Amino acid sequence: MERPKFPPRGTQDLFFDKAELLSEIEQKAAKIFARAGFREIKTPIFESTEIFQRAAGEGSDLVSKEMYTFLDRSERSLTLRPEGTAGIVRALLTNQLDRTPHPVKLWYSGPMFRYERSQTGRFRQFHQLGLEVFGSQAKTIELESINLAVNLLKLLGIKDFRLELNTLGEKETRVKYLSVLKSFLEKHQEKLCLDCQKRIKKNPLRALDCKVEEDQALYQEHAPRIYQYLSSKEKTEFAELQELLKALKIDFVHNQFLVRGLDYYNQTVFELKVPDLELGSQNTLCAGGRYDSLVQEFGGPSLPAFGWAFGLERLLLLLEKLEKLEKLEKKETTTSSNFSLDYFVVDEIKDFLGAYSLVEKLRARNLKVSLDYSQRSPQKQIQLAKKQRAQKIIFYKGKRENYEERDL
Repeated sequence: MERPKFPPRGTQDLFFDKAELLSEIEQKAAKIFARAGFREIKTPIFESTEIFQRAAGEGSDLVSKEMYTFLDRSERSLTLRPEGTAGIVRALLTNQLDRTPHPVKLWYSGPMFRYERSQTGRFRQFHQLGLEVFGSQAKTIELESINLAVNLLKLLGIKDFRLELNTLGEKETRVKYLSVLKSFLEKHQEKLCLDCQKRIKKNPLRALDCKVEEDQALYQEHAPRIYQYLSSKEKTEFAELQELLKALKIDFVHNQFLVRGLDYYNQTVFELKVPDLELGSQNTLCAGGRYDSLVQEFGGPSLPAFGWAFGLERLLLLLEKLEKLEKLEKKETTTSSNFSLDYFVVDEIKDFLGAYSLVEKLRARNLKVSLDYSQRSPQKQIQLAKKQRAQKIIFYKGKRENYEERDL
């Protein structure tokens, strides 16, 4: 077989600095979540296709164009998870977590899969880090959830970001608004891109999120705003969240064209974006919102919910551009060249098991230690130690703790 040149299109290999940074981000997030009472959940990488169809809606781009769906050997339709929320709602009900004390606060991290055009920060296999809260309609829950996302960005050294906020109202409000929006889109149909023309029938609200500049300019200037159709109660609730954010000194912008691509969202939606960092249209790092009816649509009780997710590939790309590849416990830049070992054990007598026993004892003391696995000459082992940037060398001379330590 010829040596493979590339991974499958839309995927990438993460190793060394990137893999280590990805793990460090997850570890830092886990500490933030734990302090706020969130517990980790891990769901299967594939689910019954119906789970995602029911959650996202048949008219969504996710269902119609992006899902990796296949039949297993028993002719059951399965789908690699394209997002985290639907599988977590299924797990909540399968394991009767909805019957535990509310609010139920969960977080997750792992790979997701979408068949879409690869571009900056967007892959067909990508990683998400997110949280979900079930059982509370309180705006304080929304505040805490958004604040946790903001705190994670700050912890990673990302200071220049923008919180965009909007409300989609409840179902009755959206029905009124969608009727008006659909009429507007039909009136201007010939000017719209092909995707927006298709969205007129399938998902008119999604047109407002179009990335085509000409379409977006038309919407910004002439499209009806959903805020005009909100009830007084919906406006009051949205104002309450804004006041809470101001109280915590979290700056935000009310973006009246901010929508989400999945049908299950209602009321609050938000995105955390970064400006002017050559990420193009992929400058959204975190997005989410409220989805109060989804649990009930899955056959569960009426259980309000709120959640968000970070795209970790975009976060990694941003950290690279900000030159923030760093050990997160320190304020020093890390690159592939400054990875180092604490010790390298040189086996002078070719007694691998004895030398390896010493390595294990050192590793048990939380030290980074390696050795040569090929039983080459001591001189070649020293050369290998230099290549692996070992700080010190230990010359192993026998099983009875007979060894010599030397700075490299």
